[in-house]
Amino acid sequence: MGGLIGIDAPLLGLSSAIQGASAGSMAGTTAGAAPEVTAVLPPGGDAASAAAAAGLSARGAATIAMLTELTTGHALFADTVGVSGVSYAAQDGISQVALSVEQAL
Repeated sequence: MGGLIGIDAPLLGLSSAIQGASAGSMAGTTAGAAPEVTAVLPPGGDAASAAAAAGLSARGAATIAMLTELTTGHALFADTVGVSGVSYAAQDGISQVALSVEQAL
């Protein structure tokens, strides 16, 4: 545990960095998979095969869009954890000073 309010700010910073790296990895994997997921070739030369391929390609594009939103949310979460760590550290410092002043009186 950390200071007066029980938060370990360095641990939150580490968690933020790990989450941020994870979001970056997710973004890279999604971008790498996008061409294969969104460019489905028709299995045959008939209209039904073309329609099936178009449907699968559209589904793949929707999946990539959803994964992009998920990755963005994950990155925002990582940023929030990092900002919280800084805020908790600042609040802990203020609390330490206030406690020192109170004890000095």
